[in-house]
Amino acid sequence: MRIGRPRITMDALLWVSTTFAVLVGARLLSLAIPSEYYFTFQSLFSDRPSQKMALAVLGKMLSPLLVGFMLGWLLDVATRQTEGVNRHATLARRLRQRWAPSIFLGAFSAAFISAWPMIVYWDLLANPEVAHLKALFFAMYLIYMFAFGYVALLGLLAAVFAREHMRADSEDGQKRVVSVGELSRVGALWLLHSGIASVVLDTITK
Repeated sequence: MRIGRPRITMDALLWVSTTFAVLVGARLLSLAIPSEYYFTFQSLFSDRPSQKMALAVLGKMLSPLLVGFMLGWLLDVATRQTEGVNRHATLARRLRQRWAPSIFLGAFSAAFISAWPMIVYWDLLANPEVAHLKALFFAMYLIYMFAFGYVALLGLLAAVFAREHMRADSEDGQKRVVSVGELSRVGALWLLHSGIASVVLDTITK
């Protein structure tokens, strides 16, 4: 189905798969990583919140990053195994018009689902000292959701980038699908969103 700009196509299966995989990965990581190194929305109001916010946020972002990388690797392999002289063009088109928006939205959806209990039950779960900052917290949650989307997109692009550079030939000299500049731009957007949200939340919950 078409949404937004005419050339953007959402892959419903990829969207749902990304959402589910990020949620499962996040749950497993939360069990494996010590609580002070893993951010949760609930920890902001618990008796033992994350003590190292920057590291905790990085731990939280591992799931969408790894899921994006894994899916990007599998999708790249599947596309490059197809026959035809337009494999390079097909990969570039699918990456930008279908895979990237689907994986971005999948990771965004996973972050939304993770924050949903705090959004719905704010009046019950929020610390009374910061309850009046509801709008600010929700804005920070939204920024975190975008950060999830960007880091999953970073994983997707990194997988395609790595696959291209692992190949002995460069697709008959054709231009590579993912450039260092593109990786840098997406990485910068992720750092910007997660950095702003982390600093603000860390400040207002002290």
